[in-house]
Amino acid sequence: MKRLWLFGVGLFLLAAIVQLPAAWLAPWIAQATHQRWRLGAVEGTVWQGRATLFGLDRPTGRWRPGRGVHWRLAAGELPPGLKGLGRLAVQVDLDDGGGAQLAAEIRGWSIERLDAMLAADQITALLPGALGEYGWSGTMRGRGAEFRCGWTRHDCTGQIELMWQRAAVAEIPGPPLGDYLLRLTAEGEALRFDLSTASGRLQITGSGELSAGKLRFAGEAAATGESAGNLDTILRALGRPGAAPGRYLIEYRETLR
Repeated sequence: MKRLWLFGVGLFLLAAIVQLPAAWLAPWIAQATHQRWRLGAVEGTVWQGRATLFGLDRPTGRWRPGRGVHWRLAAGELPPGLKGLGRLAVQVDLDDGGGAQLAAEIRGWSIERLDAMLAADQITALLPGALGEYGWSGTMRGRGAEFRCGWTRHDCTGQIELMWQRAAVAEIPGPPLGDYLLRLTAEGEALRFDLSTASGRLQITGSGELSAGKLRFAGEAAATGESAGNLDTILRALGRPGAAPGRYLIEYRETLR
């Protein structure tokens, strides 16, 4: 009789968890992104539903609607015999294609099989410090096999590549600056990033690191094309002359709160 009672209580709790409304996710997403992402038009449950992703435009303080997202419990990914006790995976897809699998287990969480594209301003809204307030635009496509972090420490491993197409900054007039590849590599409590140029009127390469609340970047930049003169003036104000004419050394450092 006792076992039957416990089994019934377990079924009741499982049913209650499965039926949690999707709206429960909205405040969690807002808190996890420091109030820079929100979910709107939320439907379904936490295990299967859909919503519209809103990103904060930090320069204006306005919320901009992004792509629709829908998710479902990836039951086929649960380890045999555990049935969710050791690992829980949710497949998240975007309306126009692409997505990722989000997984959680006792030791931490992970982003797996990432292949998705979002507007650059939605992603750059998550940038720390003043970086997210420069009015970035364009589109970013993220790809990565696995990016894993622990729950209690910022102890992460994995790599994500971001291809930034038609990149532009509000403070720099003229056509888009170009297309850029940003490679993020997590090494324990440090996040390294390497930047290279695929094409464009602003040629820039460099690397940096986010660690212990400090952000640093060092690279070299040069202007090309018809608008090189105007862009060269901006680079001259931002950096210092490099080893070759027309090339400038760019350094950025910020202590994050």
